[in-house]
Amino acid sequence: MAGKKIEDAKEFARRKAAVESSESMAEAGRKIGTDGAWLDKWFRARGHDPRPWLKKAAPVQAHAPVDPIARVQAERADARMRREFDELTKEVEALRENMRVRDALGSAPLKPIKRRELKSGLREGTAVALLSDFHVEERVLETDTPTGNVYNLDIADLRLGRFFAGVEWLVKKERHACKIRDLELWLGGDLASGQIHEENVETSAFPPIAAMLWLQPRLVAGIRQLCARLDLERLNVVCSYGNHGRDTKKPRRATGAHHSYEWGMYKQIAQIFQGDKRVSVLANPSGHQYTQVYDFDCHYHHGDETSYQGGVGGIMIPLNKAVAAWDRVRRCHFHNFGHWHQYIDTGHIAVNGSGIGYNAYAMSIKASPEEPQQAFYVLDSKRGKTAKSPIWVGDRAEEMRFRGAA
Repeated sequence: MAGKKIEDAKEFARRKAAVESSESMAEAGRKIGTDGAWLDKWFRARGHDPRPWLKKAAPVQAHAPVDPIARVQAERADARMRREFDELTKEVEALRENMRVRDALGSAPLKPIKRRELKSGLREGTAVALLSDFHVEERVLETDTPTGNVYNLDIADLRLGRFFAGVEWLVKKERHACKIRDLELWLGGDLASGQIHEENVETSAFPPIAAMLWLQPRLVAGIRQLCARLDLERLNVVCSYGNHGRDTKKPRRATGAHHSYEWGMYKQIAQIFQGDKRVSVLANPSGHQYTQVYDFDCHYHHGDETSYQGGVGGIMIPLNKAVAAWDRVRRCHFHNFGHWHQYIDTGHIAVNGSGIGYNAYAMSIKASPEEPQQAFYVLDSKRGKTAKSPIWVGDRAEEMRFRGAA
């Protein structure tokens, strides 16, 4: 009997302590695992009203009177912060709109080039010129390879000029055989080297963004020169980003364009020519671009999604395998690549040479030495590819005065 009284006293004390440490009966009930109303009845059945035992809530302290001057100053500060917030919000909205417009530029497919000479009997063609792998800010010393090739900014500038002059000369030459109103110019990537390898920091004349700022006005001037001197009706600029001008350690496929300095430059070029009816720019974020010239589908890709391990069959074995796979996605009559610094044109596949010429990289992949050159051909409106020709952009005699600048 005495033991039961002791247990009841302990339970009473436990439940009372729960009430005393709570601000409501509901809170006290939760602490001992029961309902607040039931706990209230339990105490009342034993002759106790538990509510006076509840912990009183801390009294609300009265605030000191606000200084009217301080209040006005605080209101002014709040208003200033709201204005600044509204201004920043408008700036962000404007920047987002600008980015949307910029991303839309050059993203739409190019309109097909169509035949115009339907009854005259004249031969009609479109010129195609490939420009890639110039690596403009990279330095090549005479001692880097046995070929004696030298490369620096002055020579890069000279070779770019020779490229556009070469396109002009070849188009004028081919106009003796067919009527050429249109030109498709491919900017095929690796126009600058970037700094994806540690040695690029040592061999580059300046950082990637500075390289784009150096390169862009020269490309724009070359495009305008071709339009003016050739009196073109239409110039399509097809843009593929390369694997060098990126800000990531490894290439990215789905988001590669958004990490490419070159792609940003292509968008700027698209914006520059936005109002020019003769110039159309295709600079979508894909690694593969497609155009239609007459009845022919053309495919452009930098070429870095193919793999070559130095086999005796050369780069055409992996390229043929890649083309067969890509043709299952969209069959094309003509494929155009860069990346490998070797000029090859089999008809179905054109591989562009390089503007930088033979360097330590080319020697490391066992590439055959060749002079700095780019690719050119004409698409006859009825017969397809013809007039295949390299564009020789290097001239050692002309470059001699700049060889010491490397």
